Amino acid sequence: MEEAGSGAERRVVAASNAAFEEDPPPYSPPDPKSAQPFPVLFHPQPHPHPLSYTASVGPPGTGPPTAAQQLPKDSMVESVLVTLFCCPLTGLAALLYSHETRAALSRGDVARARVASKKAQTLVLLSLIVGLFVSFSWVVYVLVALYW
Repeated sequence: MEEAGSGAERRVVAASNAAFEEDPPPYSPPDPKSAQPFPVLFHPQPHPHPLSYTASVGPPGTGPPTAAQQLPKDSMVESVLVTLFCCPLTGLAALLYSHETRAALSRGDVARARVASKKAQTLVLLSLIVGLFVSFSWVVYVLVALYW
């Protein structure tokens, strides 16, 4: 846009665009048969092995699994329960290590799964002990306050 003139006489000179002087063409919706479907961004893959606690790590047919061949247990259920009912802080940490155990097992990293499983079980036990201690202390406090 340009301004021409000076003082009291000012006029505005606008540039025109030949493409927009006429009415736009009528709108027609796209043909649904020619529309492309949305691309699939996620293809779920099955886990390389099931999350079984007694599955053998060695080749199949080598006999029953020994203690060294058993997969570590993820304490997911126990972690959720102690998080809800005992001690949420250490319960959440146990929940994270339980998830790490499952993730390591799904990757096939048994050594890291064993370490995470041991930490999760330790935190579950700690949460349970702290939760029971706090509950027992509260009951004793209430009884002493009521009957003393």
